[in-house]
This record gives sequence, C-alpha cells and structure tokens, in this order.
Amino acid sequence: MVPSCKLWLETATFISYLIFSPLMYKLVCCLLLIGLSFKGTAQNPLLDSLITRIHILSKQQYSFQRDTLIIEKLSLLTERTINMVDKRADSLLDSLRRFTQKADWLKGKGLYIRALGKKQDRNGNYTEALKLYAKAAETLIKAGGDPYDLCYTYILTGFVLNNNGRPDKCLEYMKKALPLAKMTYNTNNLCWILDYYGDYNYYDNFGVRNYKKALTYYLEVEKLLSRATSANLKADNLHCIANCYTQLGNEHLAAYYRDKALKYAQETNNRVVIFAIYSDLAEIYQNKRQFSKAIEYRKQSLDYAKKSGWMEMISRAENQIYLTYEMAGDSGNALKYLKDFKTHEDSLGRVAVNQKYAELEADYNFEKQQTRIKTLENEALKQADEKKSLIGIGLIVALMAGIILIAYVFWNNRQLKQINAELVQKNEEIQGALLKGQAIERKRVANELHDNISAKIASLRWRLEAISPSFQTEKEGQIFTSTVEALSEVYTDIRLLSHNLLPAELELHGLAKALDSMVKEINSLGKTGFSLNIATKQERFTNKIEYELFSIILELSNNILRHAQAPEADIFLTQGEGKLYLTVKDNGVGIAEKASKHGMGLANIKTRVASLQGTIQFVSVPQKGTEVVIEVPIG
Repeated sequence: MVPSCKLWLETATFISYLIFSPLMYKLVCCLLLIGLSFKGTAQNPLLDSLITRIHILSKQQYSFQRDTLIIEKLSLLTERTINMVDKRADSLLDSLRRFTQKADWLKGKGLYIRALGKKQDRNGNYTEALKLYAKAAETLIKAGGDPYDLCYTYILTGFVLNNNGRPDKCLEYMKKALPLAKMTYNTNNLCWILDYYGDYNYYDNFGVRNYKKALTYYLEVEKLLSRATSANLKADNLHCIANCYTQLGNEHLAAYYRDKALKYAQETNNRVVIFAIYSDLAEIYQNKRQFSKAIEYRKQSLDYAKKSGWMEMISRAENQIYLTYEMAGDSGNALKYLKDFKTHEDSLGRVAVNQKYAELEADYNFEKQQTRIKTLENEALKQADEKKSLIGIGLIVALMAGIILIAYVFWNNRQLKQINAELVQKNEEIQGALLKGQAIERKRVANELHDNISAKIASLRWRLEAISPSFQTEKEGQIFTSTVEALSEVYTDIRLLSHNLLPAELELHGLAKALDSMVKEINSLGKTGFSLNIATKQERFTNKIEYELFSIILELSNNILRHAQAPEADIFLTQGEGKLYLTVKDNGVGIAEKASKHGMGLANIKTRVASLQGTIQFVSVPQKGTEVVIEVPIG
C-alpha cells in the first residue's frame, strides 16, 4: 500500500497543476492539510483503501460529480476513524467541513452533520447526538433523500434511543429504515436492521429471549454479507451466531463461530466485538461458578472496551465485572468497579445507580471482609492437610501421564508435518502441470484461430468483395454489403481473441505489459475507449495470478464491448499490503439484475476469483454504468 501521506500529497500536487479555480484551490489546500495530518500514523487496511480511492478520484479531470464522490468517500473515511477512535478523526472532520462548505452541496452538508453526530454518539453525549442525527436526516431529505445515507441516519438514531432504554422507539426507527435498506445493492443497512431484530430477540434486557428466532435473523445477515462493505458486520455477525448456539446448547458450533469471530475481529482491530466475545466467555465460566476464570475474561473485556474509547461499552464492561465480583463474594473489588460504573453512567445521562451503590457501600465492612478472608484461609489449610498424601500420589501419576502425552503429541506432530509437506509439494506440482497444460492449449487454440479460421474468413471476405455483382433490387445489395461487413467484424473479433488467448507479453514480460498490449488492441477497434492505470510494486506475480487476472480482465472487457454501449471504460490495478486491487468500470447502460446474477460470464469470473481466494463486488446502475471491484491476496 502506498503510504497515506504520499497519496494525499500526490493528489494535491496533481490538482494544483491542472486546476486554477478559487474553489479547487481551496480543495487542494484541504487535501494537503489532511496529508500532513496523516504523516507518521500507523496504517490500517480499511482506512488505506478509502484513501487510495480518494487519491484515484483526485487525479481525474475536475467536475462537480468528481467532487461529490470525493466528499462521499471522505465522509465514510471520517466516520470510520471516529468509530475506531483514530487520532486523525478530528482533522478529517474539519476537512470534511471545508469541502462541504466550498462545494455547496446539500447532501454533503447532511453527511457532515451526521459525522458530527457520530462523534457525540461515540463520546456518550447522547442528547446532542440525537439533535444532530435529526438535523442530518432533515438535510438529507431536502437534498433528495438518498436511500442509503438516509437509512443509515435513521439506524444511528434508533441505536441511540436503544442505548438509553427506549427499544420501543428504536424499533420504530428500524421499521422506518427497512424499506430504504431494501432499495440499495449494498446490504450494510439491511444487515444492521436484521442484526438489531436478532439482538431484540436474544438479549435479556429486552425480555423476549427467543433464541431460535434470533438465530434466524443472524443467519439472514450472514447470507447478505457478500454484498456488504462494513468490516464490523462480519465479526459482529459471527459473534451473534455463536451466542445463539450457546443458548441453544450446541457448544461445538458456538465455539466454532466464536473462534472465527475473535480471529476476524483481531485481524480488523474490531475492539468492540473482542470486548463482547470476552464478555461472553466470562458469562460461560460465571454460570459454571468458576469465578477466577470468569474474572480473568471480565478484565480482558474491560481492557478492550477502554481501547475502543466507546463510553457505552466501558460502562457495560464495568457493570459486568462488578456483578461478577459480587457473585464471587469479593465486595471490595465489586465496590471499586461499581464506583467506576456509577461515574460513567452519570456522565452518560442515564438513570443513576445510587440506590444499589448505597446498599453495597452499607454492606461493605472492612473488618467483616478480613474475617471472611481468614476463615477461607483456615478452611483451605484444613483441606490441604487432609488431602496432602493423595495430592502427592496424584502428582506422580499426572507427571507420568504428562510425559507419555507429550511424547505422543511430539511424534504425531512430526508425522503430520511430514505428510503436510508432501501434500504441499504434490499440490504445487499439480498446479504447475495444470498451468503448463492450459498454456499449451491456449497456444494451440490461438494458432488455430489465427492461422486457419481467421485466414479462411479473410479469404471468403476478399472473394465476396472481388465479385462486385449487380443486383436487381436495392435490398439485395444491402444484404450483400451487410454480409461483407459482418465478415469483417468476425475477422476482427477472431484476431482479437487469438491475440488475447495467450499474448506473448504475458509469458515474457508479465501482466502489466500484456494488459497494455490488450488495451491497445481493443482501442484499435474504435468501439469503447479503454484507459489502463497500473500502480504495483512488483513487476511479476505468480503464473496463476497473472493468467487468472488477465482472463478476468479480458472477460470483463469483452462484456463491455458487447453489451455496455459505453463510450469509456477504466481498468485500475493497484497493490496494497499483501493484496492486489482490480477495478473495472464503464459509463454504459448497465446490466439488468437478472443478467448480473445468472450470466455465464460473471459466473466464470467468480470462479476464477474464488480460485485465487479473492473477493468480488459487482455494482451496476441502469444508464450510469457498471463497476466490478476485485481483491486478491498475493502474500
């Protein structure tokens, strides 16, 4: 991934050379300020991806549409940094304010107001957050009521009401948001709504406790994640499914989903979900009355709640650890965490816990606590004397069993490593043979098309042109002329196909050279003007990655030529940390939803992406064009 600071500085320099209007000069200044604020900050894949998108947009020719896209991306970047308690959030929020003021775009103002509300929401200033969310919704409605952003604003409003003890009002906002969520291809909002319905049926404080129904909603969310872009959704959904399986008594599936959720949350630095998972583990041990283990997980849960910077989560974690200490009979630590919980609850402006706090403080007595500890110590010493001989024998048996077990595990691990190494080597040999066989077959078919079929069609066309017959009617002449033209088009298509089946550049010089040659060949047809933008650190990748990506791009390009009726198309290939990012988009008529789901071409592309263990997002808007975004791991 290109460093964020460098990306922003390159963007600012590029625009300043090409655009001289006062408005754009201000925008360049904003970009430059953002770039400086990012200097020296650790990279995050979620944020870096957005920065890369903004960088690419900034290199395009100035237009109002381009600036609105930059504002939308910057709005998303700002809200994500607020969610992640990133220190760049305030700087980005200020830059978003300047952009929206200078561009004078009403929707942009609504997005800025919502970002302000998100900041207050994250800090626990719920009253102010509600005011700002309401104002943002009003502004977005005046701007045309974009269904995605208006829906998300309603969802955020509902969550604030829920966190303040009004789930009934939250349900009203979810019901209001649901029709808007179903109008967009991106399923982020629909997932959040269904996730809340699952929470409503799952958590005790709602009073429903219908775990089967909750699981149904969570599994619906899981099906929709392929069209969602929020990284938080995946970890949260896995965690919720694990909770349901725990309550339904299927601990095997619960552990499976919980482990996946924890792994994904750690990869994406999702501290809120990590907090929740450790809280669940603490609950499991607490129900087993294994309080030492429960308290260990409670402490880890509280630690991640504090790292999240979200006052709501910190308050919940303190309340949970206080209750666990109280159940364990440790009134001293219970009182300590209850004090912290009371302080945060007061700051959140909710109903105080003074009555419970006073009861615990009155019950707590230092001398009684000391007496209790002394009694426990005496009982422990007495039990130790009675079991001393048994413990000695048990230790010897356990030591012998442990030695045998360690020896078996060591031997078994060596056997597994040897088998795995053989399997990896065999797999590499098979993959190499497959690629070699594919290359040979591609060459054979390409030669057959170019030297045989193409030559025969060209000969047939020339013979027809040489005849120059006279016709009795004008219609017969038109049929003859159109037949000759059709043969010319078939000849051109076969020539292009034979060249692209296995271009020499792909084997000799790599993907970049092959794509450059392909684009030149396509542009020579005079149908759609393709532009190629490549920014990769490596010149060559593995044969499989190069062959599959070339085939994918060729398939997408042919689809554009045949169906899109697009004046222009763009191909972007960039390299990040351990990934290649491919974007192919056009400004044509778009593709019908049925064709996008069931078309053979897209199915082939999905199969190739899956073979590379990558992901694909496909968005098509009628009369506006189609965009395909693919991510492929290269590490």
